Amino acid sequence: MAKINDDEANIHAGHRQRLLNQICKAGIENMSDIVAMEFILTYVFPRCDTNTIAHRLLDKFGNPADVLNADWTLTKNVKGMGEASAKKLHLLVDIFNYYTELSLDKKYQFAYRSNIADFFEELLRFKNVETSYIVGVDAANRVKSKIKLSIGGIKSVGISTHEIANFITNIKPAYAFLAHNHPQGKAQPSQGDVEGTQIVESLLSSLGVPLIDHIIVGIDGVFGMKTNEYYRTFENY
Repeated sequence: MAKINDDEANIHAGHRQRLLNQICKAGIENMSDIVAMEFILTYVFPRCDTNTIAHRLLDKFGNPADVLNADWTLTKNVKGMGEASAKKLHLLVDIFNYYTELSLDKKYQFAYRSNIADFFEELLRFKNVETSYIVGVDAANRVKSKIKLSIGGIKSVGISTHEIANFITNIKPAYAFLAHNHPQGKAQPSQGDVEGTQIVESLLSSLGVPLIDHIIVGIDGVFGMKTNEYYRTFENY
């Protein structure tokens, strides 16, 4: 790597400060894709001009979301990236998901159908792999806790009945939801989803906890298998 002299370091530092001030003032959502991508990359590269790399990433993958969702084994091959930088960039999505999941448990009360739709949309809509959860809710309709059952979906990975039983026994919810997503498909249940629901519902029933619904979040909306209707549909999917 070429050595950065003091003049170059000062130029980059000044540009980064202006970029930070601009985004703090106007909001990253009001920035162009290139400015947003350039700023995101400052969290990956402590000292360098990120503008050129931002252009290369956007040219190859699309918008900043496409870049962040791209497999790190692909982004590492973009000139200026490398393996460590590509992994750090990809992990920003995991950090966001981690924050979202921690925040959700303390935020939601299932008083209305819209609250249920909000919770599961936020939990699952933007995950790019199929992921399954059990969500326990107390008698006051507050989310008590949740457990991730699998990555890859109920059908492909299977269900750990022992894991579910331990979760239910420990948190003692009044009722529960089963949920998973279809990252590239509509929110319509497959035969595997139907079979998985039957297994989970039977297990929960034996533990004295009713399964209210099995929620599927797809590209077209938030669908309830037991109610057989959409809690919410997404426009322009």
